[in-house]
Amino acid sequence: MDRVTSWIARIVLVFLYIPIIAVIVYSFNSASGGYQWKGFTLQWYGELFSDTALLQTLLISVIVGVLAASVATVIGLLAAIGMVRYPFKGSAAVLGAIALPLIVPEIVLGVALLSVFSFLHIPLGILTLVLGHLIITLPLTTLILIGAFRTLDPSLIEASADLGCTPWGTFTRVLFPLLRSSILASWLLAFTVSLGNIVISTFVSGVGSTTMPLRVYSLLKSGLTPELNALGTLLIVLTFVVVLSVGIQQMRRILASPSGAAAAPPDTTTTTSISTTR
Repeated sequence: MDRVTSWIARIVLVFLYIPIIAVIVYSFNSASGGYQWKGFTLQWYGELFSDTALLQTLLISVIVGVLAASVATVIGLLAAIGMVRYPFKGSAAVLGAIALPLIVPEIVLGVALLSVFSFLHIPLGILTLVLGHLIITLPLTTLILIGAFRTLDPSLIEASADLGCTPWGTFTRVLFPLLRSSILASWLLAFTVSLGNIVISTFVSGVGSTTMPLRVYSLLKSGLTPELNALGTLLIVLTFVVVLSVGIQQMRRILASPSGAAAAPPDTTTTTSISTTR
């Protein structure tokens, strides 16, 4: 049974990574069309960097992704603190309302957002893109940070208050260091979702605010070009570098900590840090 499970896992991994490998390989193919290998070339990367229209859409996608992910992470963090630290009657209903966009089809959300923007006479552009992407990223960041906040020991906050720490000091010296990894994870997830969104972007983008997925989709109507493979390869490499750098930082933090740090109670370091800053 273990051997069958192992082979199934290998097949799934191969199935997942074959398209990624194919995109990278064919981005260096000298053939202008089709999938027949005709030789190695860097021509398509040169054409990609000379395609100002495509690079402009990539810049717009990055700007919208950064703004949407940042706003969603801040609001999600505040919501997590409010719902876990200061529970109130009806908090479950509020959380359900926040998570509702996860189960509503994006095409329904897109039509609803377009109707609201049209009714309020808000011109379609970067602002509407950020608001639209915020609708689908906020539930992700909120749920992640609520789960992370619930794993914290409440006695840490009480200990910081007993040691004379202000609420802001408790957040900066106790909560934020403990939630740093979860905050980063929620931000990266929100940015990734925003960067690759196409359904809602179709409804809320305007003239001069076309995102990269919309541009790529329009180019695919005339066939897949090696230039798009080059763009996909760069995005894959960038994602790998980001994930690798985060993993290296986590590993350095683990290696730099004392051997007994994992077994030490979590409030020891925090209490010492607070008491030394009184």
